Amino acid sequence: MPHPDALAPAPLYPPGDGLPLHRGPPLAPASRSTGDDSVAHSLADDRVDMSLLLRKIGLAGASNMTGAMVTNPADLIKVRQQLERRLPNADPTSSRPRTTNAWRTLTHMVRAEGIGSIYKGLSGSLLRELSYSGIRMGGYDLVKSTLVKFAPGADPNGFGTKLLGGMGSGMVGAAVANPADLLKVRLQSPAAKGTLRDHASQIYRHEGIKGFYRALVPTTIRAGILTAAQLGTYDHFKHLLKRDFPQHFHEGIRTHLVASGIAGFCCSAASNPIDVIKVRIMSDRTGQYRGSLHCAALLLKNEGPLAFYKGFSMCFWRLWPHSLVSLVVFEQLRKAVGMTAI
Repeated sequence: MPHPDALAPAPLYPPGDGLPLHRGPPLAPASRSTGDDSVAHSLADDRVDMSLLLRKIGLAGASNMTGAMVTNPADLIKVRQQLERRLPNADPTSSRPRTTNAWRTLTHMVRAEGIGSIYKGLSGSLLRELSYSGIRMGGYDLVKSTLVKFAPGADPNGFGTKLLGGMGSGMVGAAVANPADLLKVRLQSPAAKGTLRDHASQIYRHEGIKGFYRALVPTTIRAGILTAAQLGTYDHFKHLLKRDFPQHFHEGIRTHLVASGIAGFCCSAASNPIDVIKVRIMSDRTGQYRGSLHCAALLLKNEGPLAFYKGFSMCFWRLWPHSLVSLVVFEQLRKAVGMTAI
């Protein structure tokens, strides 16, 4: 009987051969024959159910858009904090916030731009979640099962396999959706004016297509680290809780909430340093930074090591509830359409 979720890695069943990784006819017993028939069988077994993959990407995009609606204010404050530079000999009477205190950043932003500013850049955030988060979260099962397939010694239930699966899907999602990420950061900067289309036109007019791939390296690295820490941790701790504390945790919202809370903290701590570099490069309109390493060196020299954790509190208060909402909604949507849980 085919596995109900064709993109999920098969569990290990010692008595038998396990369940197939991909949807299709049952595999014939192993034989010694070689030739065209065996090659054709191997190719058929390698097929991926694209319909199922696209549905997962769509459900993941919808769940992450829901999370973005809730957490946009925290995300905006985090970006503003990360854009704050500690300037030498700065005027102490300046109206600009002098620390990365979240409350001070928020009050300064509301006074200068109005209460509606807390949802500035929402269109960019939703576009980013639909594309980037849809791919990284919706493609997680496929990347994980592919790792198991090409590395026969890999444990489908191992923490390392889950971390690598998250890293792979996150990096692919970020590489594809970098333009949406760039537009989000531009829309959230203090000087931003105009619509999503206005910013896209401006970037294309001045920098061409390559302008949409500014900060591609730190964005891709950050996405790999974040998704590994988020999905890998969530997947592992959810099954750990169910296995070790079956009387308290089973497949359901309580388990999803606890596991996603752990995942939210882990991905915040792991991704904040590279997130600061990404935001600085994406918002750089003057060519101050020559690349990721140059940006990191200038940050360390001019602002000290703690600069890499600017905005951490709001990074956490954005990623923790975002992980809670997006992962719980994603699990419920999967259940509603008959897919297996993560």
